[in-house]
Amino acid sequence: MSLANVGVWQSELRSLTDPSQNVITGSEVFFQIFGYDPGTTEVPVDAFASRIAAEDRESVDAAVGSAFDDGREHRMEHRVVRPDGSIRLVEAIVSIERSDGGRPVRALGSVVDITDRRRLEAVLAEGGANAALSARIVEHSSDAIISATLDQVITTWNAAAEELFGWKASEVIGRRAQVLVPPGREEEVVRGFAIIAGGGRTKPFETVRRRRDGTLVDVRVSCSPLVDGSGEIIGSSVAMRDITEERRAAVQLNNAQRIESIGRLAGGAAHDFNNLLMAITGHAELVRMDLPEDAPVQEDLRAILASVERGARMTRQLLAFSRRQVLHPSPVELNDVLQGMDSVLRLLADGGVRIEFRLCSESTLVLADRAQMEQATLNIVTNARDAMPGGGVLTIATSRERVSSPDPVLAPSAEPGEYICLAVHDTGVGMDPEVQASIFEPFFTTKPRSTNAGMALPATLGVVQQSGGFMTVESERGRGSIFRVFLPCLGAPVTHRAQAAAAPAATGGNETILLVEDDPAVHAITSAMLSRMGYRVRGATDAHAALAILQDEAAQVDLLLTDIALPGMTGLDLADIVRDGYPHIRIVRMSGFAGHDALSLDAEILQKPFSADALAQAIRGALSA
Repeated sequence: MSLANVGVWQSELRSLTDPSQNVITGSEVFFQIFGYDPGTTEVPVDAFASRIAAEDRESVDAAVGSAFDDGREHRMEHRVVRPDGSIRLVEAIVSIERSDGGRPVRALGSVVDITDRRRLEAVLAEGGANAALSARIVEHSSDAIISATLDQVITTWNAAAEELFGWKASEVIGRRAQVLVPPGREEEVVRGFAIIAGGGRTKPFETVRRRRDGTLVDVRVSCSPLVDGSGEIIGSSVAMRDITEERRAAVQLNNAQRIESIGRLAGGAAHDFNNLLMAITGHAELVRMDLPEDAPVQEDLRAILASVERGARMTRQLLAFSRRQVLHPSPVELNDVLQGMDSVLRLLADGGVRIEFRLCSESTLVLADRAQMEQATLNIVTNARDAMPGGGVLTIATSRERVSSPDPVLAPSAEPGEYICLAVHDTGVGMDPEVQASIFEPFFTTKPRSTNAGMALPATLGVVQQSGGFMTVESERGRGSIFRVFLPCLGAPVTHRAQAAAAPAATGGNETILLVEDDPAVHAITSAMLSRMGYRVRGATDAHAALAILQDEAAQVDLLLTDIALPGMTGLDLADIVRDGYPHIRIVRMSGFAGHDALSLDAEILQKPFSADALAQAIRGALSA
């Protein structure tokens, strides 16, 4: 996305006390405004701050501090000192994003270079003394500059005004400025000219103005009085800047923040729901184990377990959206994945939709969970098919793309480098901007409601982001849509490991297991399962209680079975302490969701809700390793 002269940025707040640990990532325009070399994509915060004029740092710090304190967006002006000694004046916006717990996690905002605008205003205020210089600046300004008499008759109209509004100077000079004002905005013009006539100045403000073709454009307006040689006010100079892209960037930034917040909420809800499903699954399985296989109630129990599995699939989609599901990434050729899905995709498309493959001839090797990538592709293709109820063409293409400066609004976590792009292009009904703004929100749908309506695209986005990639969407009502998935490219082909043989059915044992789980229902049912398998179980509800048990009974404990999301010390930290201090103890981790740290573990995670067989397999496998 190109944001014209608007630079956007963000900074992950790794430390609130040591700025040297934080870095700023931003768009190309952002770094250009501050005088950095082309291609710069991130800089340390303390180095960046040194380019703010020393005289302005106190006011900038105050504005940033206010953003931390009140959680609102703050606007300021300050000077930038570039390495070549040149000074630019910028208008900056800063806001702070917080975690669910209220901790500041990210600073973000935008900057606009207003140097030329302020110089122009100063020159115009001097009137006739600098008339020739004033005329040259006006004509070459990127802002639309218009002057008008106090009775609102237009007297000058520069080239930028022609470009922005569509009228030539000869067509508007002599007409009243109301020609630019849409219905309902007339009073703000009258009020502004009255302030100028009274010797005052209007503060810069944002509004809308009308073009020649009747369309509206968002503008930022600055008004200054025009005086003659005797100092008498004779009119007003009005500078207007198109802020359409700036507004669009703000909307996209708000959407990204909203989706991130929804993702955190969805992940937490899915974790709690998984614990509930775990209790239902466990009790149903225990009852089944106590009954003969031909008992009439067995059919009811199977129905219960089937319903639980449907609920588990929904939570997996929520976890995918919130980027907290467990993936099993391996090197895969994306072209191979797509070619292997050829028959399935063509069957899915039905007779009215023609599928065309345009796969690049170069390597498309990525690190991803093959099953999840297949599901993500199915989700996007299904969405494209549904957008073409009358039939059409669905094009699936791959390519290698170089991303030099990922946009911090559309892809805040992306890193510059080589990406494999999967593009799915349909010729369907397309989407308007309002629909596009919500398509990645859980349960948002324009289709008839069904069990999992509105979850396919959010889950796809989660899988892609969790795999280090990002997605973009282009669409226009009546002209179809293009969904693009970007995944980091792996360099050289990697030899695939031989697929492991299926593990034999697991049995129980008589070892001692230390079970650490804070949810009472999950703790009780897991303990009951393990006891039925013959294991001796010691229980704890948090990491500190588990460590206290180990201090007294470490020699008797054979395996640690711990939930990852524990209160206080996490299950991951507990596992690290046990691995280092008690190397004879085997470890199995379980989770209703996996945070980012868990996803990077080179270890299997027992995903809730799990069956008795899955639990037995994980325990026996760890003890036999």
